[in-house]
Amino acid sequence: MKTVFIAIAIFSNIQAWCQEDYVIHLNDTTVNVELDKHYNLVVKGQKLNFSISQKDTLSYDDNLYSFQYLKGFKVSNTKLDAGIEQISILTAEGSGILIQIFESTDPTMLNEMMLKEITKESINYGYESKRSTYKRVLKSGHEIEIIKAVLRYKDEVSIYEVASVGKKDAGIIIVTIRMDENENTQGQKLIELMWKSIKAKW
Repeated sequence: MKTVFIAIAIFSNIQAWCQEDYVIHLNDTTVNVELDKHYNLVVKGQKLNFSISQKDTLSYDDNLYSFQYLKGFKVSNTKLDAGIEQISILTAEGSGILIQIFESTDPTMLNEMMLKEITKESINYGYESKRSTYKRVLKSGHEIEIIKAVLRYKDEVSIYEVASVGKKDAGIIIVTIRMDENENTQGQKLIELMWKSIKAKW
């Protein structure tokens, strides 16, 4: 069975919002609209002024888990294999989160393998890796152990975390990626919000 898929086109999943992503239906009138733009329409003689905006935080809800993420990002979905899917939310720099969903396997024994897979190329290049572990309690009450690797090469740094939560024949692996140590980046904010809000549904 394939066990690690995270290396598959991580950065190809980086997406930006497209213009006119939404369609509004007003009686018999259809209008393509953008977020945060004001519109003036006349529908059956009535003048309408409106705009579409998003909440600052959005929700992703799956049958196994849910979490919140920042507006301005899209969730990219990829089917990796039978019973295994991956969602990712990444900044243009490559920081953010990836979550793999296992529908027929408990993935809690795959953390070490996953971390080795996503760091081996950098380590082979010459990055030095400093490892640590810590525990966190999810919003759903599950306590998980997180493996953290800080990779350094000259002035460059990459920070990876891997954790998982599972039950019999199902579960998720959570991966966070940071391309710097700045605590105030969008990538770090995505990660912090995910950790504060993620819930396993069992």
